[in-house]
Amino acid sequence: MRILPVNLFSIQRTENNQYDYSPNKYLIRKPSFDTVSFSGKSAMTVKDFKKLGRYMTCLYSGEKMLSSDQLTKMKKRGFFQGPISEVVRKLQPYKNKYLEPVEKEVFERIERASKVTPDIDLPQLFKTWYTMTRSNFRKTQKPKFDAIKTLGAQLPEEYIQPFFKFMETVDKKLYDEPVKQEFSLKEFTYKITKITDRMSDNNLKNRMQKLLELLHNENLVSGKKPLTSSFVKQVFDFKNVKVPGRKSAYYEKNYKHYETEKDAVRIAIIDKMRTIAGMKGYKKLEKLCRENIGMIEGIPVHVPFSNKAFVYDLDKLLENMPDKELKQKMLDVAMNLPTSSRSADALILKFRDSDPNIIGDRLFNPSLVSLEHLRPQSEGGTTTIANCALAKRQINSDRLSKPLWLVLLDYPLRNQQKYVNNLIKLVERHKIHYEDALAQILTIEREGHIKLDKSKLRKVEDPLMEKLKEKFMVKA
Repeated sequence: MRILPVNLFSIQRTENNQYDYSPNKYLIRKPSFDTVSFSGKSAMTVKDFKKLGRYMTCLYSGEKMLSSDQLTKMKKRGFFQGPISEVVRKLQPYKNKYLEPVEKEVFERIERASKVTPDIDLPQLFKTWYTMTRSNFRKTQKPKFDAIKTLGAQLPEEYIQPFFKFMETVDKKLYDEPVKQEFSLKEFTYKITKITDRMSDNNLKNRMQKLLELLHNENLVSGKKPLTSSFVKQVFDFKNVKVPGRKSAYYEKNYKHYETEKDAVRIAIIDKMRTIAGMKGYKKLEKLCRENIGMIEGIPVHVPFSNKAFVYDLDKLLENMPDKELKQKMLDVAMNLPTSSRSADALILKFRDSDPNIIGDRLFNPSLVSLEHLRPQSEGGTTTIANCALAKRQINSDRLSKPLWLVLLDYPLRNQQKYVNNLIKLVERHKIHYEDALAQILTIEREGHIKLDKSKLRKVEDPLMEKLKEKFMVKA
């Protein structure tokens, strides 16, 4: 049996897939039929399923998760703005419910500080903590760096000098001393994109994106060919002036030197970005642009230490080293350096120059709902409800492409059963189709090498749909 809804006003398409609005076709339109399920609901997408996260618990931890909408509302309502005493009061109900261990430790430090200096805001508090926190954190990092240097002493002779010169630069970064660093377009683009992605100002995003596109101009990046006059005009906004001929005086004065002085063009583009960020009040973005201009000019600049950048640069330095085992040992130690996801001190240092909403976003970000591919995409896993469960963002991120069964070894089976029980409740409340829920549970069992109780999962007919079915059902 099928329900056949009729669209009496469908317009037929022509052979070349275009709609035909000619009078003849318009007057002899034919009814079109589409088969739908008795439930009357269209197939659920993974995006719709993710919105149900507020009813679910994390597949791994069994804990409640925060939705992106909830966090957005918290920011719009000013939960992270104002004196820290007020911030603590507003966030108290969320403390035990959503915060992960590291973020909870930072929040507890904020609580203690609110009793001593209740009137300062989050950015001011993080700045007052900086010096002492950095000192404590460097003590935590020191054994790891000592181990890397000890291994570095075993490097082949031609690698020893570049390695210790590299570590000298790292030490300066760790203690906020200015260093000479080569400009990296890849790293600059990554950082700009990461900052602008968090912004709500779409106009600023678009302007930054256009300027980034100029920086990625083929001739500017390759360095083999001179820049074209039209590109130089686009960068410097020589308005109402046609691109001059190569023999003109205007060309000699305003264009010619820029066609070969590519660093000057790069600086001009980044300086535009800095000016725009400054006018809009984005100090972190303005500072990043200023630092990268200094890199291009060869001026020592203050570059904060970054674990990711350190591992990347170390790997690049040892790229062609014949002793692969020694290289891997050094990289393993580097990858185990304390990070903001494992250390409260690292988190405070990372966000000392951030505004309140960015700090607040980071505190709750690990607990946000995310789609977890049960079978990793790298192994052919699809983005469908059958293959996508819901899990906390931090755990999802840490998993990488590990098999599901290997990750589940760290979590009790009762957490996965709790997840399944919540999924069954969604079926009973008509929020998800029985077939979708069953397919997902079977995937969890297969990929996780576990057995779950799904005896309570049953098809549940919607009473309203039953009445409609009786009234409008027609024979196929």
